[in-house]
Amino acid sequence: MFVIKRRFHFCASHRYSIPELSPQENERLFGKLHHQHGHNYILFVGIRGSLKPTGMVMNIKDLKERVKAIVDEKYDHRNLNVEHPAFRTLNPTTENIALVLWKELSGVVNGEGINLHSIELWEGKELKVEYTGGRSMILSREYRFSAGHRLYDPNLSDEENLRLYGKCSNPHGHGHDYTLRVHVEGWPDEKTGFLIDIREMDEKVMEVIEELDHKFLNEEVEFFREHLPTTENILLYICSRLREKLPLRKIEIMETENNIFELECTD
Repeated sequence: MFVIKRRFHFCASHRYSIPELSPQENERLFGKLHHQHGHNYILFVGIRGSLKPTGMVMNIKDLKERVKAIVDEKYDHRNLNVEHPAFRTLNPTTENIALVLWKELSGVVNGEGINLHSIELWEGKELKVEYTGGRSMILSREYRFSAGHRLYDPNLSDEENLRLYGKCSNPHGHGHDYTLRVHVEGWPDEKTGFLIDIREMDEKVMEVIEELDHKFLNEEVEFFREHLPTTENILLYICSRLREKLPLRKIEIMETENNIFELECTD
């Protein structure tokens, strides 16, 4: 079986509100999100199927036309609360938008040995939701921190460290602007439409980031006095600190544009 993905874009506005709550209660619950605002969404639609005699799973042109017909009519340059029937009763959170899109796109994609495989919806550049059917989805949030470190094993000679770690064994250390992606798994709350309260997630993640940000890890973080501050060990540290705070699925760190590290945190 093949999986093929196509990217789409749309711009839309929305606001979060629970009808049975007063304006003041909605304000306390959602903050600025209670007021109409908008996003530049990026949507990846994945299909799954077998190879046809044409040499294709599905003509990409056909996929594009089917998806764009729905996106252009119901989402692009729309006020979702007002102009999309589903969001007159559902909060148009990224989670709920992904679920509604799944139902709508399944109706125009599925058939002839092809099935909708995945929905990946980005709300801006730092928040995305992935859904592949069933009663679980993944929400991902991006964070950044800067830190210095040195890769050096005191049990090895300077020459051996240089051969093993190269420039990373520089006696004076070096550093990176790290990009951290935290992936949590769950199901949207029926009323709020949130898999997780983003403000609470941000607070818990930032507590851990503050332990690392603008620190020389080898000397200023206790864990790395006994463990080399490789990106793998940084992932282990963050995972251990967040596992009890969040419904973690996995975490990723982009150390540089060329080096990306990932760790499953479900065990």
